[in-house]
Amino acid sequence: MLEVWGRKNANQVIQVLWTLSELGVEYKRHSIGTGTGDLETEEYKSLNPNSKIPTIRDNGFVMWESHAVIRYLAKQYGLGSLYPKDPQKAAISDQWMTWSTDSFMGTFFPVFWQLVRTEEKDRDYKKIAEMAKRSSDILKVLDDHLNNNHYVAGDAFTFGDIPLGVLIHKYFVLDIERPSLPGIEAWYKRLTNRLPFQEHAMQPFGNSPSEFLALQTKGEENE
Repeated sequence: MLEVWGRKNANQVIQVLWTLSELGVEYKRHSIGTGTGDLETEEYKSLNPNSKIPTIRDNGFVMWESHAVIRYLAKQYGLGSLYPKDPQKAAISDQWMTWSTDSFMGTFFPVFWQLVRTEEKDRDYKKIAEMAKRSSDILKVLDDHLNNNHYVAGDAFTFGDIPLGVLIHKYFVLDIERPSLPGIEAWYKRLTNRLPFQEHAMQPFGNSPSEFLALQTKGEENE
């Protein structure tokens, strides 16, 4: 059986678990990265020398780096569905997967960090508002695209929707000012109708700021 290492509420782990559920692949998850030093053991580092999550093992084949894992799983178990056979649609899926981190995540994650991972007394609300606006401005690129497409690669849901979908759920549930983004809003509604999205992406963010600080001090948080 395929194995996954990682705690279920870590951002990149959510992406992998959602992918597996979309594919209908059975797996066993090992909860790790929970504050017990388990990412630094020799046993785990033999699987992932970076001491980060997630890691998978599929019939002896070990992989880490969430986006690479998603591409592998989609192509191995969902070629023609989650992973398009059309190389151009596959490339567009990959393009938006890359965009999710290279363009959007860098401006949005400070918002998430401040509102979820920082004690209220230490939050910089001016920075939160500034970064939330910058995030919304960047999302206009995605919104323009989704005004003409049901999903990032066209009419069908593909692996490229997954990393963005996990981030966009956080964007919509955090207490920030958001402009109207009708294309993204319609796409997000379609995602919320998917049972794997409900199961994995639409869940509490996890550790409180104080609990997270303890993880960070131990070097075990891999959001």
